Amino acid sequence: MTTIPENGQPVLENRPEARGYKVEQLLELARRGKLRIPPFQRPLRWRCKNVLEFFDSIRRGFPVGELLFSKQHAEASCLQFGPVSITAPEEHLAMWVVDGQQRITALVASLLRKHQIPRRDAWAAWYDLENQKFVTLTRREADPSWIPLNALSDSVTQLKWLRNWSYERDREDLVERVLELGKSIREYEIPAYIVEGANEQVLRLIFTRVNNSGVAMQQFEIFEAMYGNEGQQPVRSAVARLADLGFGILKENIFLRCIQATCNLTVKESLKDFSQLPLDAIRRTESALRRAIATITTVASIPVFRLMPYRLPLYVLAAFYDRFPDDSAKVDRLVAKWIWRGALSGRHEDSNNSTVSALVTQLETASSAETAISQMIADLGDFSNPQVHSNHPLTKLDEEVSLRSASGKLFVIALFAAQPVKNDTQFEFEFEDSSDDTEVEESIDSIAGIDNLATVHSSIYMSAIADGKLGTDIVIKTKGLSKISMLNKNQFDLPGFLLDNACLSAIQKGDVAAFRTARRPILNNYLNNFIVDQIGDQTDIRPSISTISSGQQ
Repeated sequence: MTTIPENGQPVLENRPEARGYKVEQLLELARRGKLRIPPFQRPLRWRCKNVLEFFDSIRRGFPVGELLFSKQHAEASCLQFGPVSITAPEEHLAMWVVDGQQRITALVASLLRKHQIPRRDAWAAWYDLENQKFVTLTRREADPSWIPLNALSDSVTQLKWLRNWSYERDREDLVERVLELGKSIREYEIPAYIVEGANEQVLRLIFTRVNNSGVAMQQFEIFEAMYGNEGQQPVRSAVARLADLGFGILKENIFLRCIQATCNLTVKESLKDFSQLPLDAIRRTESALRRAIATITTVASIPVFRLMPYRLPLYVLAAFYDRFPDDSAKVDRLVAKWIWRGALSGRHEDSNNSTVSALVTQLETASSAETAISQMIADLGDFSNPQVHSNHPLTKLDEEVSLRSASGKLFVIALFAAQPVKNDTQFEFEFEDSSDDTEVEESIDSIAGIDNLATVHSSIYMSAIADGKLGTDIVIKTKGLSKISMLNKNQFDLPGFLLDNACLSAIQKGDVAAFRTARRPILNNYLNNFIVDQIGDQTDIRPSISTISSGQQ
């Protein structure tokens, strides 16, 4: 039973019971439908390697950690442990797995599965009796000296498997190993704590405190475990809704960092404690991100998240548009110039908690949106000569383009902004999105050759010439575009691809030097003008008359 003393912190009235469970006892509880997984548990994360190492530790007698159960009522349900389905009746004292889901699933999914030849998932574990190691089946048939772990679930099943095994009569040594292995697994005892009478709030708190080891939980999983209701996944739901904007799928941890920025949690708080978040934190952050994404895509000309040079603007703009939600074309233009100036100079590369918190605190003291963004622009320094900045796209003309660098992303964004199209279609952006957690993503693995029309990145751009590896050689790839079709100048809008007739003539002849000579001045002129438009001059970033007259600047 849970009690709440005067300080408001819940405690357990009855201390947890400590006892041990043999693996065979846990399997029997699972068979009877007594083991249950609560809705706040994180998704399964163990891979084959984790499962094999877990069973190897059991065989060797190593500790595998403690389990934590809560005895609670459970409705009748169909339970799923990896590939194993169990129809469970109503249980008045079911054992809810507060800590140990990965280990319980490994035991049930590996030992109770029905398939005679387990394969194709993380729990399809076997034991190589000759070499005495746990393995997975990666070929069509298992070696005769291998035994699937589901043959060891109980002594009867093990005996049946031995009777049908081709080595039963000839390899007494291997038979002995089977018997020893089955006994060592089934009789292995795992220590456990059992909590009775704890409410869901207490269980969620216990869960978050014991799940910071092993395969680490991501922060958004901790957040959802603490604040999701009845299995809801508020962060993942918000991310899914934002995907409708066509900006790409944001990682949940990125959205969570935006929440932290919106609510300006301190560095210490942002790591583990979300208790100070207001109840509408997710709604506010999602609304602010919609405004931020609209500005990033339509005003700053960055079509998808994967092409953002740095992530810091997304975090800060979540707080900015939450603080200043009113529409203002002037403010949005200033925001776009701040994004580009920070990207060109590399000043936005540092997106650690202290940097974001400092910028958000600055926003909170600003009297207006225009005042706030003008100060943020001023803090980035002088931009009278943008070419001196390290990430200027012009630096990529004689370098290999890579989306692992901010300059490579800015180069590709600039080429997209020219709106390369077929003459009979409107500009339509197509991008295969597969985000990951690094600050800059993707690299060029191969360059298209004259007889090989493979793209350097299947959904972004391609080389126009044989052996093209430099920025001068890159064109944006659109639907139906190939080196051959490019030669039909009536089909494609050449200025949109930053090409001219001299470039096409060089492509036709396969003359790399001539192509680069013809294209360099086109790119040089375009990129210079494009960057000037993006960053603006002093007139563009000067405060409006209304801001000056109101004394806000």
